[in-house]
Amino acid sequence: MADTNSIPTLAGLALRYGTIDNTQYRHLIALHALKKKEKHPIDHGNLLLDQKFATRYQIGLLKLIQEYHIVKKRGEEFGEIAIAKGFATPTDVQKAIRTQKTEFKRAKIKKLIGDILVESRVITTKQKNTILKEQTLLEQSAGKLYSGTPEDKQQLQDTARSIGASTLPDSLELSDYEKKFLQIKVLDREFTARVREKELASERAIIIAQKIQEKEFEKKDTLRILGDIMVSMEFITEEQKKIILKEQNRSDTPQEEDHAVMVTISPDKLTARVKINKKFLSQITVSQLKTVLKAHGITNGIYPDALLQSQLNLENLEFPAARSDFSSKLMKAKNLEFYLETDLTTQGEKKKGDPLAKQNLNHNILIATDVFGNEIKQECSKKVAIRCGSGTRPSHDGTKILAAKTGIPSLSIEGKLFIHPIINVLEDADLRYGPLEAYANLSISGVLTGAYPITAGSIRAREIRGARIESIGDIRTDVGITDAVIRSQGDIHARYLHNCQIETFGNIYIENEIFDSKIICSGKIDSPGCRIISSSIFAKKGVKIAGAGSEKTKPCSITSGGEHHILELEKSIYQEIDRISTKLKILKTKKATQEKLSQKIFQKMIELKTFHDRAKKTKRVLAIEFKNNRDQFKKAKLKNIVTLISNFETRMTKSIVSLKKINKTKKSHDQKKIKIENKIISLTPKTNAATMILEEKLFLFFEWTRYQENISKIEITGKAFPGTKFYGIYSSITIDSSLENFSILEICNSKENFKMEVLKNN
Repeated sequence: MADTNSIPTLAGLALRYGTIDNTQYRHLIALHALKKKEKHPIDHGNLLLDQKFATRYQIGLLKLIQEYHIVKKRGEEFGEIAIAKGFATPTDVQKAIRTQKTEFKRAKIKKLIGDILVESRVITTKQKNTILKEQTLLEQSAGKLYSGTPEDKQQLQDTARSIGASTLPDSLELSDYEKKFLQIKVLDREFTARVREKELASERAIIIAQKIQEKEFEKKDTLRILGDIMVSMEFITEEQKKIILKEQNRSDTPQEEDHAVMVTISPDKLTARVKINKKFLSQITVSQLKTVLKAHGITNGIYPDALLQSQLNLENLEFPAARSDFSSKLMKAKNLEFYLETDLTTQGEKKKGDPLAKQNLNHNILIATDVFGNEIKQECSKKVAIRCGSGTRPSHDGTKILAAKTGIPSLSIEGKLFIHPIINVLEDADLRYGPLEAYANLSISGVLTGAYPITAGSIRAREIRGARIESIGDIRTDVGITDAVIRSQGDIHARYLHNCQIETFGNIYIENEIFDSKIICSGKIDSPGCRIISSSIFAKKGVKIAGAGSEKTKPCSITSGGEHHILELEKSIYQEIDRISTKLKILKTKKATQEKLSQKIFQKMIELKTFHDRAKKTKRVLAIEFKNNRDQFKKAKLKNIVTLISNFETRMTKSIVSLKKINKTKKSHDQKKIKIENKIISLTPKTNAATMILEEKLFLFFEWTRYQENISKIEITGKAFPGTKFYGIYSSITIDSSLENFSILEICNSKENFKMEVLKNN
């Protein structure tokens, strides 16, 4: 058995954590021994309080730490008994202890060793109960848990039975996150004591609020103060909460705002998101983000520094910081075989009905790792339909993707297969007269003018004007592109760009000029003969241009090495998710309103019923008094009693009428709530499915960019005018005077000390 005497007393913990000094500790121990000798024993907590060595808050915090020591010892004892009885091996127990520690480190989830062993099917529930029974008998025979007073011993035994939980690291060093967790729990204990004292809420209401608080903390890695939960449940009012918080000298600000960075883990443990407190945003660095993630046990799938830094540069307060990447394993497990470059016609086309991909269904279980580095089994989808883009379809047996029409095959960044029919237009293509076929490869001899949005494979035209384009392949023009909004997965080729907004996964090749435009790409801007004027350009893999700015236009900005393209896509995807979810959010708000109205009416009904019952009881007492004393009382008094009885009868009648009316109103609210609830139930699956598709698409983009090189190099072959701003991943520079034929590189002088350095070209 583990040495139970090693559980420290409150006095020992107070000394260890600096609440008291050595002199105070010796005085406390001597006083404790004296009280025991005088047969007036007093526990260390009360002694600390009486001697004014510690506040109630400090004692509460020390007691919580003491509780964790108990749980740690009980876990060790449980494991020893399980091994001794042959129910589990030392390896099983060690693995359970590691799991217990990981869960506590991640989110303070209270989980017993026995429960972990049962969940992992090492032992049965019956075996667990047998061990617990023996453990209790051994504790009783030991006579005490540690060298403290009987009161302390009983308190700790009660605690050990009532809490289930986890262990801290052996050193018991608390991180800021852990300290905040303990602080809030102690302060909320005092909060509930004051609620009870003021009789603001019932014991049942307090227990419900505490359970909700615990559940939210375990599942969402966040902790709301108990007062906020009790207000939201309408157990107490906002004003009552503020009064108690003021008495406690606590802020009305939610506790999570005290954290610079909060971490939330997805239910499948494949994604970790960070939420940054706005007031700390300017102080947060990539290394601090990674330290917080590691403090939560996240070691796998942390996104590259460049991506995290770009999120900070854009002042995003909430974003995914880690995602378990098993895309290559997933492809292997799905056993997909592509036929995109085989059996093509002379035009490079696939004929209708030709296979594009085939899946072998023998291997559909994937062994991957979550963000904590733990192995998980991931079910691989047997359906290939999710990979079907325009012009393709799944086969009847669901094992193949076939060409649904004749055209050129392609595979998009998000892993969808497309067939692009070839459309040749021997004149101008003016979309004011109707749209062209979706996702076709367009070859236009004249000018492409957009009125309808254009979805295409690749586009070749003499010129593009006023178009909104989404393309899978390259876009080429013989002249230029004007007034266009383009999203592409291929390269962009033109002589000039005027008043354009372009986002692409590919490269940008412009011969002469970019004017009044915004260009964002995940490739490179390789345009050594091109000047940019009154424009902003962003490239992940470097920039090469002829010049930037002019004497009469606003300065240009040039960014190289960042992840602006992917983050722009992220922004647009979340906007689409919000749009899709809006209807559901409105319905939920309406449902909550009906519930609130129904609850308020129900509360009034309870009050009326209470009043009715009291009136009925009072009337009965008056009737008995009248009956028993009518011969003794004077007529005036008897008349008063009769009048009172009549008044109570009238009030009771009115209360019953009011109850009926209010009940009718309550039923109306309940019926409306049920109707709204049915709409929510029918709409939720569609909304969740659409949201999931968009989120998967986003993470595929993140996985793609994870393995693309970031190059913070800008090369200017001609002249850059004063005011031009140059940005790398971590640093920036603005030139005050004209420069010619130079390069700018982002250089790291020391740890986390980056700067943009100007170098003269040879």
